Amino acid sequence: MPAATVLLVEDDDSIALIVDTILTGAGYRVMQARSADEALVLAGEIPPAILVSDLNLPGGMGGDALALALRETVPTLGIVLISGDFEDSSRRDDLVPGAIILPKPFRRAELMAALAETGREAS
Repeated sequence: MPAATVLLVEDDDSIALIVDTILTGAGYRVMQARSADEALVLAGEIPPAILVSDLNLPGGMGGDALALALRETVPTLGIVLISGDFEDSSRRDDLVPGAIILPKPFRRAELMAALAETGREAS
């Protein structure tokens, strides 16, 4: 069975590198975007099984709005939203039903637990 595809949307290069390394090491196929607009283009080419996105993205669309938009075309999308602003993330939890909210900073084990909670396997 092919590896599940994760769409990673993070505008901080250092965080994106760390998360990408964790995901690929766990057997996931990773596509990276720095903005919601870029993520929508990538998802149109290869629909992801899981979205891992920062809540606060550059441009007009945040990670929560991106998740809702992607869920329209991929209803089974697993969603992990990450945020350095915990109060902001807890407030937005209501906006994306079923999303897992992961406050930054997080450990590898916490990211892996969040991914497992989505129900989408790496391979």
